[in-house]
Amino acid sequence: MQNRRIEDKFMMRLPDGWRDAIKVEAKKSHRSMNAEILAAIEVAMRIKGVRLESTS
Repeated sequence: MQNRRIEDKFMMRLPDGWRDAIKVEAKKSHRSMNAEILAAIEVAMRIKGVRLESTS
């Protein structure tokens, strides 16, 4: 049986310059760009009072 990822995939377009800025911040945090984006979304959602649930 083939291993399958259970996460949702989402493609997004970033404004000019954002990719480079995210890449720099990810490197500072020793994270991938994906992990850096997810961390930023998580912080923003917590500030808004949104509870994110994970299936993992």
